[in-house]
Amino acid sequence: MIEIIWTNHLRERTRERGIDPGLVDRAIRFPDKVEKSHTTNSSKHIKIIGNRQIVAAVKRDSGNWIVTSVWQKPYYGPSLYKKPLLERLIYRFVLWLEKIIRRSFNH
Repeated sequence: MIEIIWTNHLRERTRERGIDPGLVDRAIRFPDKVEKSHTTNSSKHIKIIGNRQIVAAVKRDSGNWIVTSVWQKPYYGPSLYKKPLLERLIYRFVLWLEKIIRRSFNH
């Protein structure tokens, strides 16, 4: 399973820029768009939420995702519809399952 690693820099930027950590998680796990870097093993995971874009800088490392920074910017495109119920339920189930798995490895 892919582990998402939050750097200290990411935690600081999330607080400093007033971005909800849950939205950062959604941008990483379920991006609307991914822009790959041509020079490094990194990418930008972009999630459109309302009238703004949440952009997370993600690096791949041994199958894990290291998230180094996050920012938001206005989105002027067409509004996106709310995710279907089934997708929202699956997302919640995956997060719940991840918590259980982490607890079993930590004990």
